[in-house]
Amino acid sequence: MNTLELQLDDVTQFFCDVGQHGWSDLIVAHKADLLVFRVSHVLTDFPAEVLKIARAIIENSPIRAALCDEPGGAVIAVEPDKKQPHTSILSIYEIHGEIAGFDESEEGKLVLSLRIRRQRLVGMLLAELWKTHVSLKHSSYQNDRSEFPHKELKVINNIWNASDLGPSFLK
Repeated sequence: MNTLELQLDDVTQFFCDVGQHGWSDLIVAHKADLLVFRVSHVLTDFPAEVLKIARAIIENSPIRAALCDEPGGAVIAVEPDKKQPHTSILSIYEIHGEIAGFDESEEGKLVLSLRIRRQRLVGMLLAELWKTHVSLKHSSYQNDRSEFPHKELKVINNIWNASDLGPSFLK
């Protein structure tokens, strides 16, 4: 679909489950569908990739990020919207095969493309990581989970708070 034809999407929701035993999920609730993209911590540092995506959105810069599974995965692409700078074009490509991972240059099959408010998207992504950040204060939640970028999350949150998209609602 031509990105100029995309209507503003204010209903799609993004969830990030930083899971146990080396697995995480990016879950997208889009219309009546749930899209679930499994991520292997062996191949991808899931929280770090989500932070990179959030920072690029705050800076209104393009980004492509590979979220690798075993096998396959997804590539998340975010492009600034030149005509509407408060929005971004987000596309998700599903990658098949490739047991050893892949990089962000892979195209794959386009499974989702939407125009979304930058502030809303940053808020959803960082709120998901913030929930994990807070939950990891409890030792029972820490069991079998990978390292988490607590400091980097706070840095990105401060950048968001000081940006034109701010203030952050994460405290």
